[in-house]
Amino acid sequence: MEYIGFTYVSNFVSDRIEEVLFEAFNDVNKFFTETGLPLRLVYLDKLILEPGYLITLQTPEGKIRLFPLDVLIDFMDYRLKVEMDKNDGLVMNKIMGITSFPLASRDRYFGFYESFLGFQAERVGRKIMIISMRPFESDSMRMALKILDNPLADEELKLLARRVLSRELPIFKTRLVKGMLHEIGHAFGLEHCNNDCVMNPPKSVQEWDSRYLGYCTQCRAKLEKAFPEEKVNRDAPYFSLR
Repeated sequence: MEYIGFTYVSNFVSDRIEEVLFEAFNDVNKFFTETGLPLRLVYLDKLILEPGYLITLQTPEGKIRLFPLDVLIDFMDYRLKVEMDKNDGLVMNKIMGITSFPLASRDRYFGFYESFLGFQAERVGRKIMIISMRPFESDSMRMALKILDNPLADEELKLLARRVLSRELPIFKTRLVKGMLHEIGHAFGLEHCNNDCVMNPPKSVQEWDSRYLGYCTQCRAKLEKAFPEEKVNRDAPYFSLR
């Protein structure tokens, strides 16, 4: 069995979203169990970054606030190294982190701006995966969360917000699970593909919603090669239930 550390940047994440993050964590592990792949996420702990690390970037879409990618990578790499130094028998040289802020980088000299849905870095054999949950959030979900966090909102408005969340949060979770599987696929050598598969990058969130929650036959075959043959259950299905 190979293990992947799991963490998230807890700054500015509501209790409701934290619950969904752990549901996604469980769904990913359930997926690997059901599909016979010897992979499991292991919850380490949450990351709490000081607000002073936040920066403002001017982008084509306007100003955005975020934690710089290099800061996220440094913190996650340190957390993974601490876990690896325990030498407790777990095979773990990869870590996945989720943040509520956009992922973006900037060249400090040329003002170059680039945004990412997910990002990966490698340091001395340690793989760091970062995913932003922001692209998976709908506008109505964000608005509903703001209403529920507002102590001045009346009860009728809060009731409407809860109804919106009951519809939007399951969709958000499924999008996030697909994103997590996508980045894990990259971490084990998978490239983008053109099939109905989580490794097929979408052009829109609607397209992402239509993707199967799983790897296609070709991607599954490539993924299996990353593990000893005797540890893969080849009789398991390629896809999990939607």
